[in-house]
Amino acid sequence: MRILKVILMWSFLLFGLFYLIYPRITHHPLTPVFHYANLKDYPFLLIPFVYVASYLSRAWGVFIFAFLLGGVISSFFPKEKMKNALSGKKKTSYILAALFAPFLTVCSCAMIPVFGGILMAGAGIGPAVSFLLMAPASNILALIFTAQIISGKLALARFIGSFFGAIITGYILDKTPWGKKEAEKYEKLVAQRVEEGVERNFQEKSIEALQDALDLAKKALPYLLVGVALVSYVEAYLPREVVARYLTGFKGVVLGAVIGVPMYTPTLVEVFLVKALINLGMSPGASLAFLIGAPMASIPSMLGVSRIISPRCVITYAILAILTGIISGLIYMMAFRTF
Repeated sequence: MRILKVILMWSFLLFGLFYLIYPRITHHPLTPVFHYANLKDYPFLLIPFVYVASYLSRAWGVFIFAFLLGGVISSFFPKEKMKNALSGKKKTSYILAALFAPFLTVCSCAMIPVFGGILMAGAGIGPAVSFLLMAPASNILALIFTAQIISGKLALARFIGSFFGAIITGYILDKTPWGKKEAEKYEKLVAQRVEEGVERNFQEKSIEALQDALDLAKKALPYLLVGVALVSYVEAYLPREVVARYLTGFKGVVLGAVIGVPMYTPTLVEVFLVKALINLGMSPGASLAFLIGAPMASIPSMLGVSRIISPRCVITYAILAILTGIISGLIYMMAFRTF
């Protein structure tokens, strides 16, 4: 039975990785994707189910990979090394977290289990949050798509704004009383696991990784799906033409960062959405605010993360993430005079 668990754990992890890589190579999804024409055409009560079904048809393999990766990080990464590399006490830890994060091409929701795994592996709350925010906001593929579909200038601004915003947000949260409380909670958990896991072999670590992945899924997945379901009504009933009309100038930048919170999109989809809004009149500054604020502080992601760290911590980083989007958009608007 123990061997079977080990085989299942690594088989599913490799399958999840294959599921993630396959579309990047072939430009086609590995499994069929459920598409809907117009959400408003469905009965009101059916809309969330249609939206969630479409979302899961795109992301179920990514979730398998992400949750198991979170378990592997939690179980296999040396606790002391993780603590030293991503300790909240070192300023370089925030830079390392923000630099490493872009190599994970996942949406804000798929980042939740990885975030939990990093915390359980010994990372400080501040660097872990920097990692959580940077990966969906400025992963490599998102930057490439932004450069190709919108502009290289906006892609560079997206990286710079996300990089400094993620570092500053993580650092500020780490210094708050509620951030310190969360850090202490996970420090005790890590210390306990270090004591218990001195002589663990590969099989034991693999089984623990599977259990950690299941625990993370039980904690975060229900809340995440509830968040996705709620967002379905925004997708269905918020007129994008009306939104685009107000997304210019100073108020456009503010609105761009704020409306990104309920308007959740899977990773890379936000680029196409912003391109469509630009075609309807959205300003580049507002576009940048959206591209940074939306992935960092989406409602489904925040609901899922609130099962791992306290809601107060989540609200803090969400406010700072939105401010990051606003400030980045305003700087871009003033620097390039794009009102």
